[in-house]
Amino acid sequence: MSVKGMSGMIRLHKWQLDEKRRSMGELESMRAELVGKMRDLETELATEQKKAADAPVVSISYAGYAQQVMVRRQNLHNSIAEIDVSIDEMKDQVSEAFKELKKYEIVEQRERERELAERNARQQDEMDELALTMHRRSQKQA
Repeated sequence: MSVKGMSGMIRLHKWQLDEKRRSMGELESMRAELVGKMRDLETELATEQKKAADAPVVSISYAGYAQQVMVRRQNLHNSIAEIDVSIDEMKDQVSEAFKELKKYEIVEQRERERELAERNARQQDEMDELALTMHRRSQKQA
């Protein structure tokens, strides 16, 4: 494949890598949001526990609230666990996309080096031919 063709493949793989990194960023943002919700829920629960301890009449409704909080907490834990799995999978995909990109970049670099070596060899051959021609001319004149 030519260097031009390789450049197109590299652009494609860079774009794919960027998309995967963007997706991973979105997953990490979602996780951070869920962790924040969990923190808020824990803070809210502590506040309600204090209120229930201070007012015995409120403690009757607190039991229902506590049950609801436990369900919400479990749902948040489950969601965070699912996102963690997705993040791990996305990390693998990002790693694989990065490896693929590097393969193409290495091939492109080797192709450029090969072309440069060929060009240098051609120039050296031309210089050798020129030197040989000049030497022959000087031998004829002498």
